[in-house]
Amino acid sequence: MKKKLSIVACATIYALASANEIQLDTITVDGSTVPTIQHKGMLKDLVEKTELINKKEIDRTQSSTLSDAIGQEVGINVTTGCSICGLKRVQINGLKGEHTTVLIDGIPFNSTVSSFYGMDAIGTSDIDSIEIARGGGTSLTAPEAIGGTINIIPRKPRKNGVEVDLSMGTLGTKNYSFLGETVTADKKTGILISASYHNQDQVDNDHNGVSESPSLENQSLSLMLTHEFSPYDSIELKASHFTSNSLGGPMTSEASAIAGYTLPSSTPTFSGGNVNNPLTSQAMDVLERINTTRDELYLKQRHTLNNTMNLQTTLAYAEQFQDSLYEGADYLNTDKTYFGDIKIDHALNNNHFLTYGSDAKIEIARSSSVAFFDVAGRDKDDFDYTALGIYGQDAWMIDDKNELTLALRGAKITTDWRAKTAQGNEIDESLLVPRFLWRHNHTNSLTSRLSAGMGYRAPLTFFESEHGLLDSGFDMAITELEKSKGASYALSYDANGLNITASAAYTQVKNLAYINDDSGTPTLQNLSETVSVKNGDIAIGYEVTEGLNLSGAYEMYRYDDAYKSHLTLAAIEQRARFSVDYDINGWELYTEATWIGARDLTPYGYSDRFNDLALISPKSTTAPSYTTVDLKISKELNKNFTVYAGAKNLFDTIQTDTESPLFYDASGGFDSAHIWGPLRGRMVYVGLKATF
Repeated sequence: MKKKLSIVACATIYALASANEIQLDTITVDGSTVPTIQHKGMLKDLVEKTELINKKEIDRTQSSTLSDAIGQEVGINVTTGCSICGLKRVQINGLKGEHTTVLIDGIPFNSTVSSFYGMDAIGTSDIDSIEIARGGGTSLTAPEAIGGTINIIPRKPRKNGVEVDLSMGTLGTKNYSFLGETVTADKKTGILISASYHNQDQVDNDHNGVSESPSLENQSLSLMLTHEFSPYDSIELKASHFTSNSLGGPMTSEASAIAGYTLPSSTPTFSGGNVNNPLTSQAMDVLERINTTRDELYLKQRHTLNNTMNLQTTLAYAEQFQDSLYEGADYLNTDKTYFGDIKIDHALNNNHFLTYGSDAKIEIARSSSVAFFDVAGRDKDDFDYTALGIYGQDAWMIDDKNELTLALRGAKITTDWRAKTAQGNEIDESLLVPRFLWRHNHTNSLTSRLSAGMGYRAPLTFFESEHGLLDSGFDMAITELEKSKGASYALSYDANGLNITASAAYTQVKNLAYINDDSGTPTLQNLSETVSVKNGDIAIGYEVTEGLNLSGAYEMYRYDDAYKSHLTLAAIEQRARFSVDYDINGWELYTEATWIGARDLTPYGYSDRFNDLALISPKSTTAPSYTTVDLKISKELNKNFTVYAGAKNLFDTIQTDTESPLFYDASGGFDSAHIWGPLRGRMVYVGLKATF
């Protein structure tokens, strides 16, 4: 009996298509499943609500880094947490940045440490697509994703060819990328090499001598090898190297700042004691330099066991080194992550598709600092983290209209902050994590998706809730895992060129990690009360004609007061987007406008901030609404060459037109995180893309 299956079922058993017991309609499950035209409201054809960003969308928005590529998606908010160091945090469904898990081809070996300063280091030249799944426990192998997962699907070699993309722009912007791929005549072996370079200069829009956005230089190099030994055995090997160098603060070089450095000042000072005036203290007093180097390696081996079962073994390793200066204080960190997974996909019968396996993740962090650690009472933030898991999932095709997925994961988590106690693991816990997914096809065009589940996460480092270490030292008092419960519902319509998806979600987090300053020494600890976030959104895409597509989206978030008060940055509460994509006769025009609603900053802790040391000029506690517009025009000269030009933040909307991100708190402490709007102004660029 023939039975039509959704892509989720086919992907699970794609290696089993020859099974005698199950005859499947032919459905391609490689890169060609990605729609040629991608716009908001479009979902991947899975039982779970999964937004999809394909390569065309990445190119259309001129996204050279991962944070650029995902920043305009519904439910995603990429925040800048520090105007000097430029750290990026990726929030999903309004949850904190540390609640987002970044996967590489389904592998969760990106850590909290690596995601803190590394989101801009991941180039897009070798990304085939990006899958975003929102909600807790959204991946069997990454249940730590309390907010959700971002799964980067790397491009695999599938032809002989070369792609080169070169662009330059204002604000010192340079983006260069190269991709070369080749496959053997028998199509059994493929090699892909990718390299990219990204640069941007510091900007000081208010001319006080301190940058609102740092200089950034990223480089990446990757190699992928695929080989099919037989119809039953294949491997995939990928190695990557990333570097990211960020420098912010004084509008001078690091060498100049070091040359003029004597002793640390008690706090940075400005003319008249006001941050809106020129800097008068040493350049080193506001300099923050973070250099990171990251290496990744993974191997996937697939083996067909029999007509109904296949086996996948995954091994992965990542090492990241951070060398940084925070206003004259040094900090170095080495973070190593090991991951292994053995998984079986089993087509039990026409209706049940089982996935079960076991995985292990080990993370080891070691740090050193003369300023922060080699002083009495200031401990290192070294830790050992181990997560062992077993999991099982049943994807049940109930009938032509209903699919049900039930999953259960058992995990044992241990964490040892080595310098904090001599008693061993501060966290040693075993738990069961369930997940429920249901999809109902009301008609061929109208689909409901309902999900519910749990997530968990071990808070690992002080960096999770602070953009750098502090002069007063720090302490760790984490005793519990963060745990979440959540549910979401989505209703989607797709017919006659129109697709609409409306969704709502609720997430509850227990034992939220936060920094407590009450004792004088900032301490990372668990919050005693439970916090929650509610969000709803609607996304619409409409193909007016073959070459004209319109898209729009509206999002709304509601955070309880306890959650707001423990965020380090004011969250977005309302956002709307509208985009136009017009493609005709080799020309393409793409423009997108994004509106951010006004916010009361008081619940987020912005009420005790001042422009001056005298504490007589308070910062605003209201963030006004604002709109940014991006524009890109491209022209295909022939089948090999495309030229393009565009602008990001076309109308030069920047926060510093209203106020500086720098401030003094009520105790006279200096910081650079009074942020509610864009910190980089208009960037105009031109470029050339060549494909052979």
